[in-house]
Formats: sequence, C-alpha cells, structure tokens
Amino acid sequence: MRFNPETRGLLCDHCGSKRIIAYDNRQAEERDLESAPVTKVHDPGIQTFQCGSCGAMISTGRNITGECPFCGSEFVKELQQGDDIISPTHVIPFGVSPYRAKELFRTWVGKGYFRPNDLMKIKRLDKIKGIYAPFWTYDCSTHADWAAESGYYYWETETYTAYVNGKHVTRTRQVRKTRWVPSRGQRDDRFDDILVLASRGINEDMAEKVYPFHLDALVTYKPEFLSGWMAEEYSIGIHEGWGKAMSKVKMMVRQRCGGDVPGDTYRSLNVRTTFSDRKYKHILLPIWSASYHYRKKLYHFLINGQTGEVQGEKPISWIKIAIAVAAGLAAAGLVLFLYLNLS
Repeated sequence: MRFNPETRGLLCDHCGSKRIIAYDNRQAEERDLESAPVTKVHDPGIQTFQCGSCGAMISTGRNITGECPFCGSEFVKELQQGDDIISPTHVIPFGVSPYRAKELFRTWVGKGYFRPNDLMKIKRLDKIKGIYAPFWTYDCSTHADWAAESGYYYWETETYTAYVNGKHVTRTRQVRKTRWVPSRGQRDDRFDDILVLASRGINEDMAEKVYPFHLDALVTYKPEFLSGWMAEEYSIGIHEGWGKAMSKVKMMVRQRCGGDVPGDTYRSLNVRTTFSDRKYKHILLPIWSASYHYRKKLYHFLINGQTGEVQGEKPISWIKIAIAVAAGLAAAGLVLFLYLNLS
C-alpha cells in the first residue's frame, strides 16, 4: 500500500483497498540547539542510499529503483545508518497527487509571452518524482545594538544663471539638502520557524521560489506517510543549517534596525546582533521534482507538494524577444520624430 494524497490515507494500487492513517496534530517539538541529540536514528525499516553523482541521500520504505530522483544518476549505493542521525519529528503529507502535478506542469509551461509557441505541445515529462525533502526550522531570540547617521532633509534657495533668448538671466531654485547626525539604538526580536533546506540534491534557489509551506499543517511523523514515496535524508547538518538561518535572521534584523533609525534617510548603518534561546526541529516537506526535454535540452522544475506552486526552467523564444525589441525601438523613434517635427 502507498500513501495517497487524495484520500490522505493508504491505498493499494492493485485491489483498491484503503487504510486510514490517524493524524497526530500535536504541535511540533522544539529542541535546544545547544544540546542537539546525537542518539536518534531513523526507523530501522527505512533504507538510505547516497547518490554518487550529486551527493543527495535518499531514504525510502520500499526497494529503490537505483535512480536518483534529483539528477537521474544510477550510481546510487546503500549507506549504513549511524547513531548520530537526527530523525524527523514532523511531516506535511503530500496534498498534490501525481495527476494534479502533471496538470500544474502543463498550465505552468505555457505561461509567458516570450515562450516558444510549440512549448505547449510537450505532453510527456521525462521524470516526475514525489520527494519528502529534509528541512531544518530554527527559532531564536535576538538583541541588536545599532549605530547609524540619520539624515534630515531641508531646503535651501540657490541662485543660478540661465541663458534665455540670448541673454544671461539670474534665477533661483529650491535645492534639497541633507543634515547628518549620529543615531544609536537597540531592539529585541523573536524569530520562529526560519526554514532551511537540508538537501544538496535540490536546487536551493529554485526551492525557495516554491515557498511558502504552511507549517501549521505539520503532523507527527509516521512511516506510513513515506509508503510508496521517497524521502531524502539531510545532507546539510544541523550546525551548517544554523549558519544559513543565522544569515537570514541577520538580514531581517538589519532591515528592522534600518526602520528604527530616525530621520528621513540614513547611512553607515552598523548592526551588532547576539543570539539566544536557539531551538530547532527536523521536518519533511513534500516536493515534486521533475524535468522535461525541449529541443534536446533538459529543463528542471519543482512543484510544492502542499500548495501546488510551480517554479523552474523554461526556454525562451529569441525571435519574440527580437520582435519586441524592434517594436520598442520603432515606437521610440516615432515619438522622437513627432517631437522634433511638432516642437
């Protein structure tokens, strides 16, 4: 039996038998990052494999076909699970079925004016795999001390000389100036569920484009959710993931401090951020990883397995771009012609 996104239970592909899964909606447990556990392991029934091409680590409840769902490589080998692996505690089950994923692809691939006209003729995907991708989420408190120069606008009357009708004429105008004064301040913030992809097999930039995931739909992890699906084991460790989360938090803190600086504008903003009460959890989120060929070139895309958001690579039509550029230049030339002849 395999997990079915439409029935949200187990379904046998051969006889149609169904089995209900009891969902546990208890709030995801937050763990102390300072004392991350090192004795948790995955369920013994789950096999783990590593792709020798892209480095992705994949776990599955069934025998794997020997093909990496991310890069297509068949160089996949089984790994022995160690006692330092942190198990996922929560998961968002797939809500987008294989049929729905293909529908979303056909709609997405045809969008965009600069796409080739024959792109809509693509009916077959080279591959489409439903993957439970590994993620870390981090919570933390921050204290920030900032210093900057606050800019206050004021206006001055400036005298200048203009050449009008063959004569020099003295005129005045209002000029905006800025008065700079030093400013200092501090602020405290709390950040919850900073999401960090823990996979090296999935393109991080592309994955972030299919965000957000609605994490309030997390349920307690059960092996049944992986039945018939693949789940990648994290290849970005908890501390490397915290480094990524910390960079995101620092950027957000800096933006908030910039909003605290008094005045009309600011410059030379310097922010010193300290972190405390750092928490984490390890979760699995549903992603469709797929690819297609167009004119002998392979294109990849991802689908959010919860919301159906699609992002990826598409070919462009250089003929349409050339036509658009030519039309823009022609329009600009017409405007210039009319201006010169009517002025």
